[in-house]
This record gives sequence, C-alpha cells and structure tokens, in this order.
Amino acid sequence: MTQTTDSVDQPSREGFSSLGLSPTMLEVVSDLGYEEPTPVQAEAMPAVLQGRDLLAAAQTGTGKTAAFLLPVADHLGHAPRHGGPLMLVITPTRELAQQIEDVAVAVAARTHHHCVTVVGGASYEPQKAALARGCDILVATPGRLVDLIDQGVCHLGSVEVLVIDEADRMLDMGFLPSVRKIVAQVPRERQTLLLSATLDDSAIAGISDLVHDPVRVEIARKGTVAETIDQFALPVSLEAKNALLAKVLVSEGPHRVIVFTRTKHRADACCRRLRREGISCAPIHGNRSQNQREHALSDFRDGKIDVLVATDVLARGIDIVGVSYVVNFDVPADPEDYIHRIGRTGRAGEMGWALTFVTVDDVADLYAIERLMGKVVPAYQPKTELDLGAELPSLDPDRSAEARPRGSVKKGSHKHGGKGRQHSAAATEPTGAPKPTPKTPAKPRETSHQPSKAAGNKDRGKARRPKRQSSPRNDRRGQDEDLPPQKPFSGPRKYKRHPGDRGGQ
Repeated sequence: MTQTTDSVDQPSREGFSSLGLSPTMLEVVSDLGYEEPTPVQAEAMPAVLQGRDLLAAAQTGTGKTAAFLLPVADHLGHAPRHGGPLMLVITPTRELAQQIEDVAVAVAARTHHHCVTVVGGASYEPQKAALARGCDILVATPGRLVDLIDQGVCHLGSVEVLVIDEADRMLDMGFLPSVRKIVAQVPRERQTLLLSATLDDSAIAGISDLVHDPVRVEIARKGTVAETIDQFALPVSLEAKNALLAKVLVSEGPHRVIVFTRTKHRADACCRRLRREGISCAPIHGNRSQNQREHALSDFRDGKIDVLVATDVLARGIDIVGVSYVVNFDVPADPEDYIHRIGRTGRAGEMGWALTFVTVDDVADLYAIERLMGKVVPAYQPKTELDLGAELPSLDPDRSAEARPRGSVKKGSHKHGGKGRQHSAAATEPTGAPKPTPKTPAKPRETSHQPSKAAGNKDRGKARRPKRQSSPRNDRRGQDEDLPPQKPFSGPRKYKRHPGDRGGQ
C-alpha cells in the first residue's frame, strides 16, 4: 500500500493525540512546544508506529525530524550496557546532526534513551568513549561513521531502525559509497525510513532499494516554495556587487539575516567587508571547525551577531527560528539549492522574504530557478538610491517561467554626475506568465515595522519594495567539511502581508 499526500493543508484539530503516540510521547510533544502536527508528521507518524518502511518528502522546516524520531522512540527498547545502537540516523552535515540530537535529547528526558552523536571535525576520542559506553540512538555523518567502523569501535549489528535523512543531499555530496558501506553493517531485518526534499527517482535512485514496501508520504513536489516566502531579484553590475551588500543590509535592517555565497573564500570576504561597515556577522562553511560553526550558530540564535554568511552547508535542514530574510549574494548553480536557501526563512508559518543579486553571469541560472518554481521572481525596489554599477543585466520583462528568455546586458553611464544608477523596476518587472497580477503589479509584503518610502525614484514602478523589519538573514553556499572519504534569538519577527501583496510568490 502506498500513501501519497500532496496537500499542505493542516491536519484535523485532533492533534497529536490522534496519531497513536503514547502518553509519554505526548508529554515530549508538549515539552517541545508543538501544538498541532504538521502535514508530514500527521502522515508519517502512524506509518512509523506501525513499523512500516517510509519514503517521505517535504519542504524544509516542516518537522521531518520529529516525524521520525518521536514515533521510533515511542517503541524503541534500551540497549544493554556497552551495546547498541538500536536506532541509527545518518545525516549529511554536522549542523543537521546537531539539530536531530537536540530533539533526541528532549525525547530522552522522558524516555531515558541514551543518544550519541558522531560527526566529522570533532575529536575522535570522546566519540569513541561514548560509543564504548553504549547507546540507544546514534546520530552520525557518513564520513565519520565509516572511519569509526573501520577502526572497529562502532558496531551496527543491533540496529533495528535505520533513518537516512536528507537522502537527496547525501547523494549530491558524494556519500553514496559511504552509505552503502554503512548499510552493509546493519541487519537486513530492520525498519528503514528514508527522508528527502524530493522523491524524484533521479535524486534518490541510488538508495531507494533500501526500503521495502514503503509507505510513501509526499507533501511537497520538487521546486515548491513555501507560501510564506516572498522573493525578489536585484540586477547589479559585477563591479558594484561587493559594496552593495552592506548598503542593502543597512537599508533593510541587518538583524537575523542569512547571506549565501557560492564559495568559502567569498563567505570570508563578505564577512570582512560587513565588519568594516559595523555589521556583526560570522561565516559558516567547510573550512570552519565544528566548534567555530556551533559557536556562530549559537551567537546568531542568541542575537549576539546579526548576520550569518554561509555556503550551502547551511542551506538544508537547519532550523533557526525567526530568520528575517535571506540574501543570495551569489545565485546558486543548482536551482534546487535556491529552494533550500530561501527556505531558511518563512519557516513554521512565519513570514519571510528573499533577495537575490543577479549579475550578467547569473541570468541563465535565475531563469532556470524560475522554470523550476514555475513562477517569475519580480524586481526588488530599494528604500534608497543604490549604486548598481554601469553594466546591468537586462532581465526580459516579458519572460515567463515556462520559456527561456534571452538575457542581455544593458550598458550605460552613471546618472547624476557619478551618482549610482538607480534601480528601475521597468528593467526587471515580469509582465508575462506567471506574473503575480497582470493589471496591478504585485507589491511585496509589508511588516509591522515602520513603513518605508522608496527614495528618489518616482518612476520606480508599481511593484514597491517590501516594508520590512530590520532583521535580515543571509544564506550561503559551500561544502560541509565532513566530506566523503573519496574526496579530499530575541524572538522571531512577525511579518504582516497586506491583501494582494503577493509579489514574488
């Protein structure tokens, strides 16, 4: 039997008590602050409780971790001293492993399960010692787990439940050989839960054979963007791009923003420039140690820094509450990475928005993203006049998400005797399908923050820029340092959307 769910409507108000969880696990639900199950939780939990294998796909930020961890822990036994693990969770990055461990700790406070986490970038000895003492639940990144297996200090012969989290990402990062080696150590008689952003055969074909007669739960199709996220594009010249980031952050408010870049070097360089402008920030990428990354995330959550500059190591699965907005300083080459990047904001029903810098080198990548989403990204309207440079990309105003338009370069001199070229809505505002509103261009969402006025450009168009709070976020791109062996909060801000302000959806 296969179950498929395509709707993202909330389940019935019966809540978690209707899903078959025990009273103890309902206490865990209360401890975690959950009120109503998300769609993926409502669909997956009963199947997991029944002992069925599972193939589940859902957007990031929809509660996939709890969807598998709570029902498994509800019936999971306890390993003997120096034994275990009974449950193994494999996840591609350290940050995801930490997130899963956080939920597992909350569960263990009620169930008394012992959880151990092993990830790359951390000392081997404490992890070896923890494994020697035994555990019920093991959370691991593939590279480090293979190392520990090879050293003879990790034995998986008692695993009853195998969870492969972010399976598509795992394969993208080259972990297939490691995953296969790990699975070979796990008993064939087991329950297997495979979770992914997408269930497309092209994404998970390498490991889809690991599940047997699975229940299939598919909440979101490939390329789906949460309705809580507005999106905008800002055409900019290559020479002006570096200086522009700080100006945009200052204009919009640099609180709780994630900035994404393609490379580790650019992430570090962006941080240096932002610090010179007085913006508190920290980089997260594959060259940062585990302690450095955890410290940066902690400081960001606690409000000690305003901006995270990251490579794509942070784009998937990390749940940070209250990210105001995301800035794509670099357009990702993979359209799916764009979906995951902007998914760091607008989580758990909160409103958020995303801004993407687009140079002449990025036009084709932007169009590919639009085709994946089936929607055009409208123009961003800045609060103040910005120097965008002399050589701007010309985004086809009549483009649609279904047809690939030709991108061209619009050249021209700076206006007003050396002042920066003002952004023109007419240059980028989409007018073809699937334009948000053909008669009245859509306005970006407004927030409870003081409304802003676009300065100095009366012909800036009708797609006004969003009036948002001063809490931006930025997402970044890069590789996790736990590479495959074969390859060397002050509380979330609330956004208010005015009727009809659907720009960028």
